[in-house]
Order: sequence, then C-alpha cells, then structure tokens
Amino acid sequence: MPFFNVRAPALPQARDVYDPRIQNTFSDVLRLYFNRLDADLNSLSTSLGASQLNVPTASYYDTTTQTAASINTAYKVKFGAAINQNGIAVSGTGGTRFTVERTGIYNISFTGQKESSSTSTQEMHVWVAKNGTNVANSAQAYSTHNNNQRTALHWNYNIVLTANEYIELMWSVDVTTLTLAPEGAATPHPAVPSASLTINFISNTEGFAT
Repeated sequence: MPFFNVRAPALPQARDVYDPRIQNTFSDVLRLYFNRLDADLNSLSTSLGASQLNVPTASYYDTTTQTAASINTAYKVKFGAAINQNGIAVSGTGGTRFTVERTGIYNISFTGQKESSSTSTQEMHVWVAKNGTNVANSAQAYSTHNNNQRTALHWNYNIVLTANEYIELMWSVDVTTLTLAPEGAATPHPAVPSASLTINFISNTEGFAT
C-alpha cells in the first residue's frame, strides 16, 4: 500500500452561532486526515514497511581500463555509467565526484578488478576522500604477486555526510603495471566492470557520535 501525499487540511471556519453541521464537517475533515496518517504509519510496521520509503541510493560502474601514470600518487576512481541514482548526483570527468542531497549516514560499497602485468609483488590502496580531504583510517591495501593475475577488490565504509557534501573514491599503486581492468562478456557470463560503486542512505544522524 503506497503512502498518501498527506497535507494538513483546510478546516472550516467557525461561525458566531453554533451550527452542528459545521461541527460535523470539521470532525469529518479531521477524521479523514487522521485516517490517512494512521494508514501511513501502520504500513511502516509491516514486513514490507521499508518498501514505502524513498531514500537516497545510487549505483555506478565503469568499463574502461584505469591506469596510474605515476607511483604513490592519488588518483580518482572513475565510474562512467549510472545504473540508478536518487538523491545523489555524480559529476567530475569520467564520473568521480558524488554529492548527496540529504544529511545522513551513508554506506559506500566498492568492488573492482585489478590486473597485474608484472611478476614482482605489487600493491594497490583504495580509500575515500570527503570534500577533497582523505578520510582517516579509510584505506584498504591489496597485494598482487603474479603476472597477468586478476584479483577482485572489495571495500566498504560508512560515512556521515551533510547535504551538498561530496565523496570521491581514491586509489594509488606502487608500480604502474597495476591497473583497474574490465573483462568483456563471454559465454556464459556477462562483462566484468573495472569498478563498481553503490551509495546508500542508511540512517539519519540523530544521536550519532562523530
């Protein structure tokens, strides 16, 4: 059952002389209003309550090979295609900056595929920057030891964002032969993006200690 778009009713004006018809109309208007509020609130208490909510969410991916021109240098992960987005806007060349419309706690989930073209041990770091500043203790390190080895990357982080703040997912490598690499579709599997990102609103910030 979907939510009603409930607005406060326009109540009838009282008259100088008591009129039961005006009073009945007044009561009917309030009854309808509160019935709609009851229906909305009751729908939230069911097993399908969350389906009634409209919350910020977005999903993105990229199918290009992403390379680093220099070692130990921060680069922005690109997400050139959007699957869906609601309450979150993407900008920046190649899709690198994500701005939220509402204040809240957001979950950021990144998956990627790194590929090595060297036999030496190589390391990649992934982390998040908020409003252009690295977020402390948000980095994850990934090591590769074999030539032409493909490895799945998984990174997850919760972050408090105020309306109109933005995040960027960053990466760096210690050798330039380590890349974020896609894989084309082949029977029986679909294509593998070089990078995928989901951003989901999970809570308001009331009572949350930063």
